[in-house]
Amino acid sequence: MITLLNCSLFSLGKSATRGNQDSVMPPKITGGGYIMAVADGVGSYEGAYEASQAAIKHLSNSFIEDGLNIGETFSSIKKEISKLSEDNVGFHRAATTLTFCCVNRDSLHIGHIGDTRIYVRKGKKLVQLSTDHTQHQELINEGLFTKKELKGMKGKNTLTSALSKFIDLKYQELHYPLSELVDDEEALDLYIMSDGAHYFWEKRPRFSDNTLRNPVRFASSLQKRIEKATPIDDYSLVAASFKIS
Repeated sequence: MITLLNCSLFSLGKSATRGNQDSVMPPKITGGGYIMAVADGVGSYEGAYEASQAAIKHLSNSFIEDGLNIGETFSSIKKEISKLSEDNVGFHRAATTLTFCCVNRDSLHIGHIGDTRIYVRKGKKLVQLSTDHTQHQELINEGLFTKKELKGMKGKNTLTSALSKFIDLKYQELHYPLSELVDDEEALDLYIMSDGAHYFWEKRPRFSDNTLRNPVRFASSLQKRIEKATPIDDYSLVAASFKIS
């Protein structure tokens, strides 16, 4: 049995004048579990917000009972984004990242494209489950450079995959037994952050144990940290704590 204990979110623009290209979906009951997501519209192209909204709207209208076909889900969203240019030719290059997860019975299912990240709490730290689709990460994956060697070099935030009419689908699909993720108190804590949020988390990836275990406190603390330091991009978080019994 899956019970939602608490959740929190924020989704704010880098500045009031620029607007916000991110879209979020709080935990929503679907079939025998919950689904939640963050989409980050690629701001260099017109229609970024509409693309992220299309991705979240499609997920919100999905009903998942026993299984989740992540490939079909991404293909359907790609078609929805492609349709945007039918109504507005300026949206022909509209694109978005998307990271979503479905807690379903005894498993966690993750679909991921781009550089939004999903974390799970393991003890007193957060462990990243998704892998960024960026130039830097590809160089690390290929063993050509280390993270330390790439520090300060260009390409850190350059995407190598996104949901777009003109980009071939390249996504990450992950499945975890819940038994590998829950703590001793049968709690499962999940955090999905756009790059504007996880940039500030990774600079100093620590909060008190009580804050890490409570999505409401975590969201409040991270938002304060970002705004105190001045946002570098739109910043979004969806966090939730589940009881698995």
